[in-house]
Amino acid sequence: RIPEIEDLQSITGTMRGSGLAMWAVALVSGASAFSFTTHLRTPQPSRSRSVFMQEDAGMENSAVKPPDAQPPPGMVEVKELWGADKKARTRIEGGSTLRTFQMPAHAERVQYILSSPSNRPVKARVELWIGPIRCVHTLIYDSMDGLSYPIKATLKFKKVSPVLKISTDGSYEFPLVCGVFVPSPANSKKLEELTTDMFYTAPLKDRVQGGSTNDNKGGAIRSFAVHPSWEKTQIMIWSKDVGKKSFKTNVEILQGPNNAKQKLDLQCGGSTQPYHAVINTPGPGWMIRCNSKKYLEDGLFEIAVAPYGEPNAGGYAPEDDVVMGGNDVIVGGGGF
Repeated sequence: RIPEIEDLQSITGTMRGSGLAMWAVALVSGASAFSFTTHLRTPQPSRSRSVFMQEDAGMENSAVKPPDAQPPPGMVEVKELWGADKKARTRIEGGSTLRTFQMPAHAERVQYILSSPSNRPVKARVELWIGPIRCVHTLIYDSMDGLSYPIKATLKFKKVSPVLKISTDGSYEFPLVCGVFVPSPANSKKLEELTTDMFYTAPLKDRVQGGSTNDNKGGAIRSFAVHPSWEKTQIMIWSKDVGKKSFKTNVEILQGPNNAKQKLDLQCGGSTQPYHAVINTPGPGWMIRCNSKKYLEDGLFEIAVAPYGEPNAGGYAPEDDVVMGGNDVIVGGGGF
């Protein structure tokens, strides 16, 4: 049996040797009968890879990039002071009812909304307290329709953990709804950039000087005509560049000659407490009027007025305005 096993091993080795020889001859001669054709699949770029390739190609040749290509969500900075998630949800009843909100230690800015649960007037008082006896911000707010004309304010303060107090007046018939929001340090920095940019680039801006305080008339009066295409208007009052003193002012938002829709009796710390507010001004005929209620030597501040959001140019037609008088008047025998 041993010789048979040796003969079998020799035959197997011979077959292996002959197979290798035949394979080598096929490779050298290129015979198709003994060649193995391997079909290699061309690698296809993945979806994310193709997107990056399109973006890189678009940087070199703008014609390659699709015209409707948009950055993914979260990659573009949204310049918005008041998002859709910031709503007034806290109800405060009338009759001098109050709510207090303790600011955290990291906070240096607060945003609050004053509105009404119905189309009724709102009479509110907002105060910022540092300790039990020091009030550094006061707003007495009066609106004839709190639901249609709410106010959205942004106030800056020092990092001393103050307390924000919101209360109604003595009438029980006029409750309000409010919302208080404390931004994170990163969002607070963005709000500072947005408000500062608005203050220095506003189309309407002027100084307001103080005056007499004996007759309670105050100082200079400034008026700003709001363009009819401004559905919302933002106001910012600051004394950083004109003395850095505290200010005290009355701000009236009128529609018509003497129809005050909103009234703000405002007092702030000045350079360290700029006050920013967003109000609704739909339709034509709006005007913002303010004056300084401090004395001449210490009552100077600046007020800036600008549109908030995209102006509604399509909803306003100048030809619909009422024109008083005109140039088509004929005097003489032809009559008028």
